[in-house]
Order: sequence, then structure tokens, then C-alpha cells
Amino acid sequence: MNSNTIKIGILGIGGIGGFVGAPLAKKYKNSATKIIFICRGETKNAIQNKGLQFESKGIKETIFPDVVSDNPTEIGILDVLILTSKSYSIKDILSTYKDCISPQTIIITLQNVVNANEIIRETLPEAGQIMEGCIYVASNVKQPGHVQHIGGPGKIFVGGKENKQLIDLLVSGGLDITYVPNINEILWKKYLFVAPVAGITSAYKVTFGQLLEDENLMHILDNMMIEIQSLASKNNIMLTKEDIETSKDLLTKFPFESKSSLQLDFENNNQTEKRFLVDYVIENAKKYGIGTPYYNDVNEKIKTSYNVS
Repeated sequence: MNSNTIKIGILGIGGIGGFVGAPLAKKYKNSATKIIFICRGETKNAIQNKGLQFESKGIKETIFPDVVSDNPTEIGILDVLILTSKSYSIKDILSTYKDCISPQTIIITLQNVVNANEIIRETLPEAGQIMEGCIYVASNVKQPGHVQHIGGPGKIFVGGKENKQLIDLLVSGGLDITYVPNINEILWKKYLFVAPVAGITSAYKVTFGQLLEDENLMHILDNMMIEIQSLASKNNIMLTKEDIETSKDLLTKFPFESKSSLQLDFENNNQTEKRFLVDYVIENAKKYGIGTPYYNDVNEKIKTSYNVS
């Protein structure tokens, strides 16, 4: 990031990519900081022709980034790559755009996982700086090129090697982003919320509000979080009872009708992140001899409801 022109690519302009990319493209239009939306198909065509339609807090804006492309040659070498795609896409996407990533490229991850660094290095072992991160937001695609921010503060936390220049650039671009040295703890705290909520809302086909109103389901959710707590402890992350209560309380911060992205993907017959949000917990807990009866039951209900393995 020592050159006069800084190229920031946002890979995947879905709910999260649109939320992150919109303020950056708006702020840095016609400046030395170039914002590139990396997307394909209908999304690429819609944004190229009509711009990104972005709705937040009752305001709808049309935003044009500097470049919208799926062509690695046109994109060129990036200074910063913000990964906002689903977890299951990371390996294929990085393989496709490996020529846009140099050892100096800073990769920021915003997936709902606790092992993004591991996933990336399996595909790009020579990758340079990886800043694992997470974002607290509910933002959905209404249609290709049209993103709606539903709820959640949009707060972003990132770790890895500290880079004040980059963080300041992103903050100036309208992102609520904070560097933390203990990112693994933050990632597990978010996972404590995201993974069990995704599993239970998908299994029982309920919204966040309906989940909150059902004592039996909240009991199941509480025990799923305790199972996550046990797994985290094996990774040297101590999640407390207060962390569990905070995670459950987060449900009240979203609109009643909110649904998890896993649930929406099941409903829309899309590829899902079940492998990262449900299977990962069960399989890794088993390695440590941790029982996961509540996660197992939710998993079986998901498999039955959606006819998946």
C-alpha cells in the first residue's frame, strides 16, 4: 500500500459485499483509491448497467464503483482483497482470482467461520497478510445488484498484523471497522451466535422473533451454545456464561422477521454453509470426545426437512 493508487477489491457482491462495498465506492469515487466489485453473471450485468441499488435505514442509493468485473486481467493486482463470499466458495474463488493476489496483497476475511486463515492457506499457501475478521449485520440480496440492509450495527472486527493505514482508509470510507489483537476470541464469540442460530432456525423453519418466543427452542439454542463453548475451550478460547447470554440477547437486536442466511439458502434451494456452521461443530467436537446431542438432533432435523446429507 505504498503506491499512490490503492486498489481495493470486494469479492462477492451479495448481502455482505454490497453492505461493505457501497460506502467505499461512494466515498472513493474519482479518487486515488479504486474500488472494484468482483462479481459474475446477473449481479455483474445489473451493476454494470444500473449500478448497485443499496437500501439502508430507509434510504435507497444507486452506487457505481470504479470497476465491475469477473475478469482477472481487467481487475489486475489488488492491494487489498475483502472476501465477502460464502465460506463454501473461498477455495474456488481464490483459485480463479489468484493472479490478482500478490504476496503484498492484504486479504480481509468476513466469513462466518473460525478457520478462514486455514481455508485460504490450503489454496494459496504463499498468501501474504491475512486479516481474519467478522461483521455483525443482517443484509440480504433482494435481486441481483439490489442489496438491502435489514438490521444489525454493521460493526466489523479484524485481526492479524496491525495495519493502521489500511484501517484508517476503510474507516474514512464509511466502514465501522476496528482492529483487535485477539481476533480468535472475537471470531468464536460471533460463531457462538451465528452457528447455533443458523442451525436451529433452519431446522425448525422459524424467524429470529419466533425463536425468541418459543421457550423450548430457546432451551435447545442455549444447549447448542454450551456445546460450542466446550469446543472453543479445546481451542484455548474460554467462552463464559455471560457470552452465551450476550449471544442470545443479540436476537433481540434484529427485526422479528429476520432469518439466518443458512435458512434463506435452504428455502431458495441454494448451496449452503451447513458444512461450516453445523457439520464443523459435530465433527470437531467428536475429535475431542465432546458430546453434541443438541447439535446432532438439529442436524438430523435439517437433513430430514431439506433432504440433504
